[in-house]
Amino acid sequence: SDRILLGQSTFFVELSETAAALRGATNRSLVIMDELGRGTSTFDGTAIASATVKHLVEKNMCLALFATHYHNLVDDWSSH
Repeated sequence: SDRILLGQSTFFVELSETAAALRGATNRSLVIMDELGRGTSTFDGTAIASATVKHLVEKNMCLALFATHYHNLVDDWSSH
């Protein structure tokens, strides 16, 4: 949801929460993300979701449950 009274759009809030999860996750964390990037263009949403998965896997090295409607991400990360 948004924080429109604070001048924060749904997109801004989503990215702020994602950034907090990426900063706070450790190799002992379980991060659950649902439909990240939805409401953006397909290209932008795929880029956001892909960068987030990449960071979780390669930098945080945490367990992650990542629900997405960008099916190409499933293909891209199926070997990990």
